[in-house]
Amino acid sequence: MIRYCLVPTSWGPFLLVAQGERLVETKLPDESNIDEYISRLKRKTNAVEDDSIQQSLQESIQEYFEGSPGVRFRARLLLEGLSEFQQNILRACRSIAYGSTVSYGELASRAGHSGAARAVGSVMARNRHPLIIPCHRVVAAGNRLGGFSSCSGTELKRAMLELEGATILA
Repeated sequence: MIRYCLVPTSWGPFLLVAQGERLVETKLPDESNIDEYISRLKRKTNAVEDDSIQQSLQESIQEYFEGSPGVRFRARLLLEGLSEFQQNILRACRSIAYGSTVSYGELASRAGHSGAARAVGSVMARNRHPLIIPCHRVVAAGNRLGGFSSCSGTELKRAMLELEGATILA
């Protein structure tokens, strides 16, 4: 059974979607079409609202958006349907420390796939667990901001990195 909840944060609602004890997907607070997304989710999967999904994770998400330094997200993620390469990249991304950034190329190397910076960009663009897998901490070469697939684009990425105290270039 698919369940979902909206976690209230100071930046807006953060969506968690779960199946059993694992997260299927998350949505950042900037999603302007969250109600539409939830309606589609309910039609497609008969999802039900459940505010009890991973309570400690919900608290960590709220703390993050309140600016608490070093927040860590403990959550079991559903990564089925992803290739071994994609899973390796996402695991390596998940280990990027709060307030730190790495380039696409560096993330590829950390995951054991040197030279795959472009492919890393594709994986980041399709990340189903933003914030939990901190794709906002992956930047272009030279510590430039690069892209971000949220509704607010790089504006939200910059704001999240600033919240963490990370140094980035324009």
